[in-house]
Amino acid sequence: MNTLFLVEPDGSINYNNIQAFSSADYAFLLSFAQNLKQSSNKNIDFGLNAKIIHRNVGKFAKAWGFGLDAGLQIHSNKWKFGFVGRDITTTFNTWTFNFTEKEKEVLYLTNNEIPVKSTELTAPRLVIGVARDFLLTQKLSLLAEANLDITFDGQRNTPISADPVSADPKLGLELNINKIVYVRGGINNFQKALADGDTLNQKKVWIYQPSAGVGFQIQNVKIDYAFTNLANQSNPLFTHVFSLQVVLVNDKNKKKK
Repeated sequence: MNTLFLVEPDGSINYNNIQAFSSADYAFLLSFAQNLKQSSNKNIDFGLNAKIIHRNVGKFAKAWGFGLDAGLQIHSNKWKFGFVGRDITTTFNTWTFNFTEKEKEVLYLTNNEIPVKSTELTAPRLVIGVARDFLLTQKLSLLAEANLDITFDGQRNTPISADPVSADPKLGLELNINKIVYVRGGINNFQKALADGDTLNQKKVWIYQPSAGVGFQIQNVKIDYAFTNLANQSNPLFTHVFSLQVVLVNDKNKKKK
């Protein structure tokens, strides 16, 4: 909601002056992937992702940006290793602003800075992951995964916290039922926060963000659902994520088998 003109010049509040505006992010992605090595017990894949980003905040501001991602996957027997460099060149977003003279006047009178141009930088980060498959029965298998999200932009509120490098661990499990049903659970976003109701002693405890999900795969169609907590255990803001994937090209080798 745009509340710039909520207060009239005489100090009265006029709710009819509230207007709405939209905010949107658009991304054009160009991806390239190549198999570097393939054998009976080892498979290595490399990928590169170029992205052009356009962001729009109503009629007030817009931005254009560019960045690169790179990834490496290693499959060795039941083990899987992954390395992803996000925004490896640092992603640049250049903002331009457009305010009317009347809007500038309101911003000035309310002690707000009137922006002209700015550059938003997304610093590089490295994600390291390891996973292993455990065969429980002929129709049941368990995939256990651990990731480490490493940032280089200064000390953060994470279990591994230093300046300039910090790291945030992520843990997950996936139960595979006959390669049709997938049940998932995980935790991430570990950080220290004030204990509930302890405003006097300022005692901090570790909190985390749990998530759960389920997936279904029937031939070339895959449907996934995830339920996660965007805040923490004591003050939840829940979100539901649905994904649909359809494979349009059949694997000829698999068909022959």
